Amino acid sequence: MIVCSCNIVSKRDIQDVILEFLHADEWQLITPGKVFQAMSARGKCCGCFPGVIDIIVETTQRYHAQMCSPEPKVVDLLNRIADQRLRMENAKKRAAAKRHSQLVA
Repeated sequence: MIVCSCNIVSKRDIQDVILEFLHADEWQLITPGKVFQAMSARGKCCGCFPGVIDIIVETTQRYHAQMCSPEPKVVDLLNRIADQRLRMENAKKRAAAKRHSQLVA
């Protein structure tokens, strides 16, 4: 399934990069920008970033379940990812409001 049509990036491509990161350091915070950079791509419209964050969460949860990681550490990591998603959604809303106000003016 294509997740990013700007860069033609599939869900599998994203999952593979996430797993590489987790194998290197299972407690690092993985961001969409970090994933795209690893694929020599960049966020263009960034409309896919919320979906990429969902893939990061799913893949990270599955990885830690397979590794039998301590639950408190996993919950903390997932909370950090959720905070990142909230910041991204708020930034997207502010940018849309700014574009709208510029069009109205």
